[in-house]
Amino acid sequence: MNLGDNIWAAILFAGLTAGILARIYRQGGVRIFITDYQRGVRFVQGSFHDLLGPGSFASNPKREQVTIVDMRPQPILLERLQFQDAVLAGAVISIGAELIVADPVLAVTNLKNPLADSMTIVRDALRTVLSKTVAEPRNSARQKAATDIELAVNADLAKVGMRVANVEITELWSRPAKSSLGVGAN
Repeated sequence: MNLGDNIWAAILFAGLTAGILARIYRQGGVRIFITDYQRGVRFVQGSFHDLLGPGSFASNPKREQVTIVDMRPQPILLERLQFQDAVLAGAVISIGAELIVADPVLAVTNLKNPLADSMTIVRDALRTVLSKTVAEPRNSARQKAATDIELAVNADLAKVGMRVANVEITELWSRPAKSSLGVGAN
């Protein structure tokens, strides 16, 4: 064998060794597929690295974690939520809305279960807003209340990367407030 054959044999051996090592290294990796309505939040060694859009990505689960977030609006319905309005009359309200992930990174890092945890925030903000208003069944009052509810709830949800849209009051009624004045003066 001459020198040229030795060089080609060494190159072939190095190429085979590199191919085998690459296969061994890649066996720990997986492919992640993210659809057009999802986003992936990638954490490398426990800290946020980047946000992945739709596509196919290689991931090494030994070193990084990818959390898939569904960005589609989720319909929510809060039925028969009892509260006391501004004149201390007992009232009941039911609302429907869409819950949307506004910031996937905030939602993943602040909430364990974005849908369930957001519902608690929505209920608390709803009670706070409704306790400052008078429950009126008129259509114009319901629309104004729905707008006020959406603004207040979104202010609280923005802190955790969520928001609501298309808020609609489906049911609203109240009992008359008990008068604190004595009946009949004597």
